Amino acid sequence: MAGNSHRDTCAYCAAETWCETRADGSPQCPACKVERFFDGFLYRPLGFSLLPWQRKILRDLYGTLDDEGNRRFHQAYISVAGKQGKSFLCAGLPLYHMLMENEERPEAYGAAASREQASIVFKSCLQLVRKNPVLLQRLRILESTKRIIRRDGGGSYVVLSADGDMADGIEPSLAIIDEIHRLRTKKTETMHEVIKKGTISRREPLVIQITTAGEEHESPLWFREHEYAQHILDGSLRSDSFYAAIWAADAKRLDTDPEYWKSREARVAANPSHEDHGGFLRDDRLVEELNKAIAKPENRKKYLRYHLNIPVAEGETPVIDLDRWKRGGGRVDLRTWPEYDVDLLIMQLGLRDRSCYVGIDCSWTTDLTALACVFPPETEEEHWKSLLFYWLPEERLADVERRTRAPLSTWVQQKFLIASPGGRIDLREVEKKVKWASKIFDVREICFDPWGMAQSSLNLVDEGFLCVEVRQGYQTLSKPTKKLLELYQSEQLEHCNNPILNWNAGCLALRSDGADNVKPSKPPRDTASKRIDGMAAIITALTRAMLGESNTISSTVRSVG
Repeated sequence: MAGNSHRDTCAYCAAETWCETRADGSPQCPACKVERFFDGFLYRPLGFSLLPWQRKILRDLYGTLDDEGNRRFHQAYISVAGKQGKSFLCAGLPLYHMLMENEERPEAYGAAASREQASIVFKSCLQLVRKNPVLLQRLRILESTKRIIRRDGGGSYVVLSADGDMADGIEPSLAIIDEIHRLRTKKTETMHEVIKKGTISRREPLVIQITTAGEEHESPLWFREHEYAQHILDGSLRSDSFYAAIWAADAKRLDTDPEYWKSREARVAANPSHEDHGGFLRDDRLVEELNKAIAKPENRKKYLRYHLNIPVAEGETPVIDLDRWKRGGGRVDLRTWPEYDVDLLIMQLGLRDRSCYVGIDCSWTTDLTALACVFPPETEEEHWKSLLFYWLPEERLADVERRTRAPLSTWVQQKFLIASPGGRIDLREVEKKVKWASKIFDVREICFDPWGMAQSSLNLVDEGFLCVEVRQGYQTLSKPTKKLLELYQSEQLEHCNNPILNWNAGCLALRSDGADNVKPSKPPRDTASKRIDGMAAIITALTRAMLGESNTISSTVRSVG
């Protein structure tokens, strides 16, 4: 875009941005260019027009530019319920890239787990081409090999699938990955990786993943992308190049409002093509599917996924509304600090000499270790307060950052995260932090998961600390977990919006034993993108802090649970 553009006022939307000059001399911004291509040229022969949600996606993807006029977004994750018209939206994109983009020899690819799935968008594309005489003059259809090429040889659109041949040498300027939740096998992950790596040589590549909800254990690849998109939307992670759009019913309300999933409100939230949004999808057709799910409870899961776009994974739903969580962070906001100045934070929160319970969530070799200092209120008007410290093995940093997409390197630079030298965490660093805390606070107890901390706890006992083993079962963790949720809901926990803790909070999901007992659901570290270590450390500390006991120093290790 930038090579043929200049700063101007768009003749169509009046935005002051980068524009191209049309043949008639009028300036046109890239958002209007793509919108007018779809509405005024591509869809008109079929009597279609863009729906508001489709229009927004196109304008966002193509009209959001950097300071040099280049397209900002290079990847997109778009999630909607089924039957929204996404195939025709996707079908127009290869045609736009082949004919309208300022890219040398554009290569557009449509990809999916199976050739049959990948062909859905291709068939919609054929319909658009065959209804438009101008496109027929400029494009050649090779239906047997599922290709469309420019007649001048200057561009192509090719269908890829994981069950077909996969060439490593592709260089996509555009890739559309349809129903990413169906990418479940090693071969599909390879296809996904080849597509993304192939875009490196392109100036303004765009990889669009569009899907309905899936299941975490059905497709870990989908779940990582979905979790990352959710974190972008809730603000717990940031990216200048990743675009996220998710239309879904409110999953958190399913547990608190048993009738919500049956409501029109839920249907409207998940279906952007719903008639209430000015779309074609009639509510009575969705009600038909709802009634099937009511009549046969075994159909409920399917209804939640395909019509309310809610991922269903063994009842595990994130429980923290991050907007509410952030509002309750307190008067100090660490997101605005250039680095984690612990001494200044202690002074601003008035924590010196305060009663403190230390909770430790230890990983040792593979991932994050968190230490939480939790301070109970001293008066009825006061809030609980927390102070967090994190460690990660330095040799694991790049791998964990790649899998989680969290800005771990940035957090290391800002001193929110300590990169422990080597391939595992030296637990002596954690012990030193406990000793440091004891010189500043009135440390009552050290609470820890016995896994991985046995020797360190004995070392601390020898130093005169009271160490308490906190077993990780429902009986032990249910009350402190509920206490944490109570503090969050009443905005009574000052966490200062520590950015790593915010990320952990957005990842927190619960497991239930079916008898009103809950505990944190720990994600598998080797595959999941979620991390809850800081929240787990706070809950561990709360097992003792919430009791409000005045414990004296002892030379024994207690066991709780």
